[in-house]
Amino acid sequence: MKIFRWKAVGTLAGTILVFALLSWLFLDTLVRRGIEKTGELIVGAKVELAYAHVRLGAGQLVLRGLQVANPRQPMQNLLEASDLVAAINPLPLLEKKLVIDSLIARGVRFDTPRKTSGALANPGETSSAISEQLKSWADQIRFPSFSLEGLGKAIELPPLNQDSLRTVRQARAVVQFADTARRGWEAELHAIDPRPKIDSGKALAARLHGINTRSLNVQDLAQNVQTTKATLAALTSTLDRMRKLERSVDSGVARMRAGVGGLEDARRGDYGYALGLLKLPSLEGPDISPALFGTRALEKMQAVLYWIRIAERYIPPGLTARTHDGPKRARMAGTTVLFPREHGWPQLLLRRAALDLALRGEGAAAGDYQARLTGLTTEPAIYGQPFRLSAQRTGGRVAVRDARLAGVLDHVRAPVRDSVAASVAGFALPSYDLPPLRARAGLGDGITQFSVQRRGDNIDARWLIRSTNVAWQRLADSSGATGGSRKVDDLLWRIVNGVKDVEIETQLHGALDHPSLAVRSNLGAAVTQGLRKEIGAQVAHAEQIARARVDSAVSGQVAAARQRLGSVQTDLQARIAGQRGELDAVRAELEKQLKGLTGGIGIPKLPFQR
Repeated sequence: MKIFRWKAVGTLAGTILVFALLSWLFLDTLVRRGIEKTGELIVGAKVELAYAHVRLGAGQLVLRGLQVANPRQPMQNLLEASDLVAAINPLPLLEKKLVIDSLIARGVRFDTPRKTSGALANPGETSSAISEQLKSWADQIRFPSFSLEGLGKAIELPPLNQDSLRTVRQARAVVQFADTARRGWEAELHAIDPRPKIDSGKALAARLHGINTRSLNVQDLAQNVQTTKATLAALTSTLDRMRKLERSVDSGVARMRAGVGGLEDARRGDYGYALGLLKLPSLEGPDISPALFGTRALEKMQAVLYWIRIAERYIPPGLTARTHDGPKRARMAGTTVLFPREHGWPQLLLRRAALDLALRGEGAAAGDYQARLTGLTTEPAIYGQPFRLSAQRTGGRVAVRDARLAGVLDHVRAPVRDSVAASVAGFALPSYDLPPLRARAGLGDGITQFSVQRRGDNIDARWLIRSTNVAWQRLADSSGATGGSRKVDDLLWRIVNGVKDVEIETQLHGALDHPSLAVRSNLGAAVTQGLRKEIGAQVAHAEQIARARVDSAVSGQVAAARQRLGSVQTDLQARIAGQRGELDAVRAELEKQLKGLTGGIGIPKLPFQR
């Protein structure tokens, strides 16, 4: 018998040789295209890589000329990197997994211009869905207009369309939910019908209370015990259904209470909307600042929410199955489902990386920085440690008083906990064109701080800019103004030119699906005070008219929402709680009577007993 079949050995050796040759010829191209396609799927914009080379023997991956387009600004790169060298673990590659022990990146730059658009004709479903959700959220946020065109003119408020008022829409939603939910709860309570069981339980307890167990024969005693057990079982079943219904009602009442509680915030927003229709400035501090800085603040916070959602999608907590689009086929692509194993390699793991960053320009922020990150993985539950990021300045043209960045993304288990904080002091802040004020604010050197805290489905983000040496410049388009318009321009210029300290703060707070956005600035307060001195009476009258119109338009809907909440609380919720209490009391009394019937001999607990 032949030990070796040389023809088979030759065929196997030839196959291995062909595979090795193909890998040698095409592996670099496959890796480059794989990085580009995967990056585009995650980012939602073009990812381009000029060069990729895999050295399997040395366990090394070399990348050059990486460009990642900004999905929100297609003619800008989110980042560029000239060279990336990664030390990879070859064993996980056999399982189609990539584990990078260390990565060194050089020449990393941000917000660099592109020669061609980085927009994708067909971005990934995830990035498109997230962008649509954020657009829908942003479209619901209104910033009151700031216009002085109506000064000196008759105040006329166009008719208010109720459907355009957020308070009305929110109150209607509360009423609709209350009516629909109450019908369901009433139907469930009717189906449970606890009253007959309460009455029969009370009657049995009263009858048993007067029985002398010593006077009963064995047959009568057994019959009473059996009847009591059956009644207890029915009471327990009914009680379980009542508790479930009570939890549902409590949850619904909490939702209605939150909706009613937010009506006053919605009403304040409608005040600003109505004042905008008057074409008069809303001279309350909280209104002017969003009119001046709201659009730019919204853009920044949309970007924050976008990347939080991307991280949530591609760095999910726990060991749940992951789904993504399957490979393209002639008929149906289908969906690929991955089931992670608790003990194994993650699909992608970057243990640690060192990045040399460069910020270009002539400002104080220009210079070199170093960043460190550890534990970046698509399956943090398997890796078991959070992702950490830090950065610090290593050199630049101008000394910066302070520059710090630190972040932790803990997706090991639910709930997700993310924390990012950045602070830079002593560098050139951007200039702001403020057309409503006919001026440009050159903020000069100052301080910027940014922080994000996420706990589960709640987010709390803050972006602060502060400058103590603002340089003002009149916008050119106001120079040709004449008459009354010129007086308004001069009035605004006198006000803003005296403001040298400016602080702008944006806050994002609440549920991740629909957080609230607030913009505050001392500039708004300064403009308010200056204008109130000159035109306070006219604007105050306009505000009074707008508020009265809004109050008149929303009062009926607000009253209806509050009435529905009060009705459910005082009637249905109290009735269910009372009947559930009666069921508890009757069951406790019957359990006591059952113990008396059995003489306390320690019978085992029945399944319905707790």
